[in-house]
Amino acid sequence: MFNTSRIKFILIAISLLFAGGVLFYSQTIVSDLREESEQSLIFYTELYARLAGDAEFSDYGFFFEEIIPRISFPIVITVPGTNDINAWKNIHGIADTADVTPELKAELLALTHKMDDNNTPVPLIIENQPVGIIHYGDSITIRRLTWLPFIEILGAFVIILAGFLGFQYIRGSEKKFIWVGLAKETAHQLGTPISSLMGWLEMIRMKLGDDDEITQEMDIDIKRLEKVSNRFSQIGARVKLQAIAASDLFENVKSYIERRIPQKNKSVELNFTMNAKGKIDANPELMEWALENLIKNGVDALEGKPGNIHVRFQQSNSSMIIEVEDSGKGIPDNQWKTIFKPGFSTKKRGWGMGLSLTKRIIEEYHKGKIFVQRSKEGKGTCIRIVLHASEEVEESKS
Repeated sequence: MFNTSRIKFILIAISLLFAGGVLFYSQTIVSDLREESEQSLIFYTELYARLAGDAEFSDYGFFFEEIIPRISFPIVITVPGTNDINAWKNIHGIADTADVTPELKAELLALTHKMDDNNTPVPLIIENQPVGIIHYGDSITIRRLTWLPFIEILGAFVIILAGFLGFQYIRGSEKKFIWVGLAKETAHQLGTPISSLMGWLEMIRMKLGDDDEITQEMDIDIKRLEKVSNRFSQIGARVKLQAIAASDLFENVKSYIERRIPQKNKSVELNFTMNAKGKIDANPELMEWALENLIKNGVDALEGKPGNIHVRFQQSNSSMIIEVEDSGKGIPDNQWKTIFKPGFSTKKRGWGMGLSLTKRIIEEYHKGKIFVQRSKEGKGTCIRIVLHASEEVEESKS
C-alpha cells in the first residue's frame, strides 16, 4: 500500500523546489538588468564628463536635454552635499517640468532613499569636481519581471489545484461507483436465497403451525435479512428522507441491540439514555444500520471482555446529537480520522467497511457529521453523530 503522507511530502518538496528555482532564476535576471542599467548610466555620465572637460564645450544643458531623455528608468539628480533637487526623469505621477515645491522635494528625496536601497547612486563628475548625484530606480521592465515569478507560481498553483481537485473528484466518483456496484450486487445475491427461505418457511408452518417458536424465530430472521437486503439496495439510489421521531429510532435500535448483542458477548452491559423529543429528517433503515454498525463496533472493541456500551440521544437547539460510547481498547489520537477510511480495520478478520459505510450514510445521505468525540487507549471511545433536527414537531404521545 502506498504511503499517502510520503507522497504528499514529495509533491510539496517538488513544488517548493520549483518555486525556489523560478524565484532564483528571475532574481538573477533582475540583478543582471540592474547591472546593465548601472553600466549604461555610468557610460552616459562619463561621456558627458569628457565632453564637459573639453575647453570648447560650453553647452551644459546637453546632458539633461539629450542624454537623460534616452534613459528609460526613473532617475533623480541631487546636488552633492545638499538636499537640493537638480532634475528628475521618468518618475511615475510627477511631470518632468513640475515646479519644485517643498512637498514635491520631500517626496523626491524619500524616493531617492528607496532607490539607493536597490541601486548604488552614480556621481556626475566634471574636471574632478562632483556636480551631481544620480539616483536611479528599476525600469518598468524590471518591475514587471520582479512580479513575473509570483504570477507564474500562482498560475502553476491554480493549475495543480484544479488538477488535484479533478483527480479527487474522479477518484471519489470511482469509489462511489464501486460502493454502489458492491451494494447492488449484494442486494441482488441476497434476494434469491431470501425468497427461497420464505418458501421453505411456509412449508414448515404448514407442518408445525404458526405458534411454533422455531417458525417465529425463523420469520424474524428472514424479515431481518429482507431489511438488510433493502438497505444495500438503497446505497447509491436517491435516498428519500422523512421526518421521524427520534424516540422511534431510539426504540427500534434499542430493541434490536438488546436482542442480538448478548448473543455476541454476554458480558456486555447495555445502557440507553433518551433526552430528545424532536424529529429528524432521515431514512429509518439507513440510520438504524449506521447506529447498529457503531454499537457492534463498540462491542468488538471490548474484545470479548466485560464492559459497557452507552447510547445517548440528546437535542441541542436545531441539532440532534447521538453518542455511542464503549469501554473498550480505545483509539490512538493519530487514528481518529483514519478509522472512517475504507479498508482500515484493527481486527484480524475485519474488512474495514463498517465505519466507512456509516460515515457515508451520515454525511452523504443525511448531511450530518460523525467523528470521534473522545478516546483514550485502554479506557474506551465515544463517537458522536450530529444531525439536523426536523422542523416538524413531534406530537406528544398519550
